[in-house]
Formats: sequence, C-alpha cells, structure tokens
Amino acid sequence: MIRRVVVAAAAVAAIGAVVVSARLGGEEPMPAAPFSGEVTPAAQPVACPGPVEIPVGEIEGGDPALGSGSDDRTYAGEGGAAGTEPLGAGFLVRGDAGASVERIGAGDVAGLAAASCVAPTRDQWLVGGSTTLGSSARLVLSNPSDATTEATVTYYGPLGKLEERTVATLAAGAQREILLEGVVPEVSALAMRIVATGAGVVAHLQDSRLDGFQAAGTDWVGRGAVPSTSLVVAGVGGAEAESTLRIMAPEGATASLTLTGEDGIVEWGGVTALSLEPGVVTEVEIPQVEGGAIEISADSPVVAAAMMREPREIQDGPAGSFAYDLAWTAAQDVSDRLARSVVVTDHVTAVTVHAPATADFELTDASGAVVASATVTARTSATIPLEVAPGTTLTAQGRFTWVLVLDDEPGFLARVAPRRTDVEPLVVEVGQRPYVGPVAVRED
Repeated sequence: MIRRVVVAAAAVAAIGAVVVSARLGGEEPMPAAPFSGEVTPAAQPVACPGPVEIPVGEIEGGDPALGSGSDDRTYAGEGGAAGTEPLGAGFLVRGDAGASVERIGAGDVAGLAAASCVAPTRDQWLVGGSTTLGSSARLVLSNPSDATTEATVTYYGPLGKLEERTVATLAAGAQREILLEGVVPEVSALAMRIVATGAGVVAHLQDSRLDGFQAAGTDWVGRGAVPSTSLVVAGVGGAEAESTLRIMAPEGATASLTLTGEDGIVEWGGVTALSLEPGVVTEVEIPQVEGGAIEISADSPVVAAAMMREPREIQDGPAGSFAYDLAWTAAQDVSDRLARSVVVTDHVTAVTVHAPATADFELTDASGAVVASATVTARTSATIPLEVAPGTTLTAQGRFTWVLVLDDEPGFLARVAPRRTDVEPLVVEVGQRPYVGPVAVRED
C-alpha cells in the first residue's frame, strides 16, 4: 500500500511539472551546427615485412637439390638516408620510403622477392596470392605506430566474397603473420581488404609456389590503389615472361582493358567490355609485351594487379623441365600529380614508365639531380636503364605510372613500386546529439 501511494504522488508531481512547464513556455535550445573540417595526421614511419619464409620449414632431403632451403641467400633492407630500425622480423623507416630485396638461389622459394615499404593506413587492398595445392599465402601485418590497432581481413576469390574473416590485434611496434591456406584453403585467386583502427597497419602478402619439386616463384604482394574507376599497372611483361591480370570489382563493374608498349597500343581482343560480377576475382591472360602497361577503365571502382612468371631451365633434373620465378605489380591511381618516391635496392636494372599524355619524365635523387629522364609519348611505355647505388631515394612527379625493374640470373625477376610521400588529411565531422542519461530500473 505504501508503494502505491508513493508512485501515485510521483505521478501527480510529474504531471504538475509538465503543466507548469507548459505555462512558462520554456524555449528549446537551438542545436549547434555540425563542424566539418580536415585534420592532417602526424606522419607515420613506413614498414617492410622482412625475409620470406619457407612454408614447410627447412627440410633436408639428403640430396642438396631436394632440400627446401638454400645456403645461397642474401637479404637487404634499404631506408635511404633515414636508415632502418627493427620491427618484428622486418624493419621500419622514419623517412619517406624504404624497400627490401632478397635473392634465394635454390630451394622451394628460389628467386627474387622485393617489397616496397609503406605507411600504415586504415583501409587497404592486396590483390595476389593463392592457397591451392602447391601454393602458400603468408599475410604479414606490421604496426609501426605508437598505439595498438585491430585489423579485420575480408577475403575474395573466384566465387566472390568469402564468409571467412580474420581479426588480428597488434600492439605498438608489433608484427603478426597469418598463413592463409589455413584460413581460406583452395582459393586459386585471392584478393583481400584490410580495415584497421587507429593509425592503421601495413600489410604484405608472401606468395610462394611449387610445381612438384621445382620452385615456381616467390614474391611480395604489395598494397595497390584503393578501388577506382581509372587505374594503370606498369612494368608488365618481359622477354620470356607470361603475364596475367587479376581484377575485382567489389560492387560489380564493366571494365575496359588497354595494353600499351613502347610503340603504343597493343592488340588485345575481347577485353573492351569485361563484365565483372560483384566480389568475383577474375584473371585475364596478357599478350606478350616487353615493358608494357595496362590501362584500366571501369564504370564502377575496381582493384587490380598483374603477375609475371618467367621460366628457367633446370640444370639437375629431367630434360625439358623448368622452374619459375614470379613478380607482382599492383595497380596505381594516377589521377593526381603528387610526388612518388622509392629506395633503390640491389638488382635494380631499369625503370619502366607509362604516361597518359606526352610528357617529360624525370627521376631525381635526394639532392635533386636527374638520374634518369625520357620524353614519354601519350599512352606508351618506356624502359629506361638505371645505374644507381642501392640506398638511393628516387622521386618523380606528374601523372606517370612507374616501377623499378629488378633482374638477375638465372631468370629471376621482381618489381618495386613507389609510394606517395604526402600525408593525406582526414575529414572530421563533429555534431551535437541529445544526451540520454542513465535509466534506473527497479525490480520488485
């Protein structure tokens, strides 16, 4: 009975308060207009993943030719004038650019594997890799920032977006690796999106393949452009290389592909209206070309990369058999004229350039001296020999797509792409919302 009286009194008081408020005619406060502005974040170090790993580990086969490892192995990380600092198995650079290259003379991962160091970001795409029999895809996430971050990886394959996802937490200055054959097995053509909190993460993918007992190539898949309707993949093809374009439209698209070489557009039938289903990873064989580039135009944003595979004869094996090395080159967005930089590594022999319009291409070192230049005709590609000491930082500006070409005997190849060195501002919106206070719940 007491409880009922109290509740009734409270109800009467509340009604009275409403009546008094209505009589006083209180005015509602005017909401403040939302603020929208740009904030330039602090520049973050760039990071590289470190040496490649043998997926099955070091296995001795009795015969040196059958072992998985190799004693003929060299690795070098370059940070230019800024130098390098350890970060997990890899390193970071507190400067504009960095790169690594590794030469493995024999074993399961024989070849050249090169990586361009990049800054952490909250949203990035990797296009490359496979988890079918004989293939290994090792995802390496690096956090060079001073705060913990969480990364979520979404996977795409030839059948579309996969149900599996990976969520990884990385402490400040930490690195983490994930073998994707244990997460998304038997996917012949991979693409993935990595979304992170805080300052973001740096993502690289080690793509290693075997053909029976023979090495079929190893390289690092690096970050490409975010989904865009206009992309270019440079440095495609070689004297004996087989090349494949991998492309995916998150929301579906119709894309047109154009292949260019030193003399202009190269005939490539059947790719002027390529239909891409949402989230489906599609592969297209590229005609033979020396130092070419692929122009991609689509009616909806796409991501893309190209893989080159070069054969070499096996000295100690069945007659007529071959081993291979492979190299990945990610698509670049060249809608701006911002500067892009890269650090030279061992085995760099040339720079391959594509221009959408006739222009003078100049590659300069840190002092501003021109180390390579050429007039590139509209919608053509040019390969310029390059003799620059490892550790030199090179920069070019303008609407060019370019990559460094790495070659070594016997039939090893790799590519190193430049990165934008500007810091992109973040759009911040601050608005006013009503505050809902705590609600008391009484249990009888």
